[in-house]
Amino acid sequence: MKFLKIKNSFFSVMGVLLMLIAFLIFPDSAPWYYEMIVYNIGLLLIIIPKYPKIKHELKLMKNRSIGILLFLTTFCATGQDYSKQIDAFAKSFAEKNTTAISAFMSSELKFVDIPTTNTPAIMKNIVSNLPKLKSMTLIESKQGSAKVKYDFEVLGVRESIIFFDSSGKIIKIELVDNLIKQEAEARRQQQESVQSPQIGEFEKKHVTKTVEFVASDGLIINGNLYEVDKQKPIVLLCHQAGYNRIEYADIAPRLNALGYNCLAIDLRSGGTFAGEPNTTNQRAIEQGLNSEMIDAQQDVTAAVAFLNQLYKQKVIVWGSSFSSSLALLESRNNPKIKAIIGFSPGDYFGDKAPSLATVFSKIDIPFWVSSSKQEAEVLKTLIGDLKLKKKQQQFIPESNGFHGSRALWTGQKGAEDYWASVIEFLRELD
Repeated sequence: MKFLKIKNSFFSVMGVLLMLIAFLIFPDSAPWYYEMIVYNIGLLLIIIPKYPKIKHELKLMKNRSIGILLFLTTFCATGQDYSKQIDAFAKSFAEKNTTAISAFMSSELKFVDIPTTNTPAIMKNIVSNLPKLKSMTLIESKQGSAKVKYDFEVLGVRESIIFFDSSGKIIKIELVDNLIKQEAEARRQQQESVQSPQIGEFEKKHVTKTVEFVASDGLIINGNLYEVDKQKPIVLLCHQAGYNRIEYADIAPRLNALGYNCLAIDLRSGGTFAGEPNTTNQRAIEQGLNSEMIDAQQDVTAAVAFLNQLYKQKVIVWGSSFSSSLALLESRNNPKIKAIIGFSPGDYFGDKAPSLATVFSKIDIPFWVSSSKQEAEVLKTLIGDLKLKKKQQQFIPESNGFHGSRALWTGQKGAEDYWASVIEFLRELD
């Protein structure tokens, strides 16, 4: 009887300890239901010994209760739930300001080697200017850190760590550090790269003719036609954001030499580049027409129709950055397109167009897509687990490569690797 009383006392003490842990020791960041679970376990340990029918279970229960106490003690020392901080970060992305996240930012938070005085401005820039955040998920957390999965439009899915101090405030965000480092590296490569097409004697031999045609909304689209033979294949060349037809000033002549007619056009979404204006863009502004990237879709449609009528054949559409996405979108329902060549396609249009993740599977014609090496993983994610059909491929450069068709400019590092793959693809179409 005395032994049983000792055992009963043991369980009572254990029960009281667990109840105290539930209300006094658990960290504030722990979910509320953890406290309720621990409290109820403690209550059971006090009540159970009072029932004789389960005395034979007491020894086993004693060992289990010790284990539970040890686990909970460890959890209280090491376990953390940072869901509030993660939710606040996601809210700041959605609202495009730092109001929600600022309460969780430590005064020690800084990025790379940039002084902490710049932290508020950097955070505001990050949540305001990054592509739309589709989702942000807390994968796992432990004392002082949380692993987070971000799913951005254009940037794709990324996983990295957020670090916290003992009070739960953020002291380091790997995502931001990585983006700053990538931007610095891209800037360095940009400075070391060829800045514009190289127009030498070879390029000057290929005379261009200015052509114009009309888009569905009445806007006149202009371009430079590089023609070798009307019986040869025709390639429509579309530039990247902020550029114009001059992006192809040393690419089109080389395609001419390979036996391809080319039309490099000014899309309505673009600007002055290499000392030349984007005439289509200027017209759109003067006429009060929308000139966002997605608005240039009708320019691509009109160009394909113009070339199809002029050459009586299907058109190879070549895009750069956002225009390569327009080309891929156009190819789903335009029977006048023969194939797509796309440099750095991505989800550039937000809710105004379907994600390429849903588009690639619907493309039945040949396509060749590529990017810089840094962008390759995001592009691969957009293609997904799709089993590519014949004459459909993603080319990943051995070198760092470049964004858009500028990767092919004469003298550009790694340009010949891109050219070799493009030429092989074009030959397969013949």
